[in-house]
Amino acid sequence: MNTPDVEGDVIGETVQVCLDGVMSVFQSRMREMLDDAGIERPDPHPDEWYPLDDFLAVLHTVETDTGENALTKIGESTPRFADWTAGYDEPAAALERLTDAYEANHRSAPGGYSFEQTGESTARVVSTTPYPVAWEEGMLKGTAELSGTNFARVRVDESRADETVFDVDW
Repeated sequence: MNTPDVEGDVIGETVQVCLDGVMSVFQSRMREMLDDAGIERPDPHPDEWYPLDDFLAVLHTVETDTGENALTKIGESTPRFADWTAGYDEPAAALERLTDAYEANHRSAPGGYSFEQTGESTARVVSTTPYPVAWEEGMLKGTAELSGTNFARVRVDESRADETVFDVDW
């Protein structure tokens, strides 16, 4: 998958998840991918801003080289390491505030999230961000599971060109 040029920046704490969220055996390969994308050593600094386009290129390389499952796992680790679910003790509350988390971790980046609770333990999340679908699927699962549930399931409906619709159950 080719990545289109995407404006904006992402905070280093989110980029660092590429290293923290993978098994140690893959960290050196991930470090090389970050270097190749211009996010050079030392590791990303949590409070520095990096071009979103470079970070997306790394995520697409992960998907191409190691598959969707690896990218989903990185997405699933993101809320745990980036700590954006702190203070939420139920999935609906955390999922409803994804746009706030997105805006806090990005600067001048396109897109966002909308949230609709569809049942007692179900929701629909619509993303208009430039992130790969597999990464977002994992991120939504990780967000729900860190916010008061032991298990979450995310189903993807990619039927629209400019947005991705996710159904989340917990």
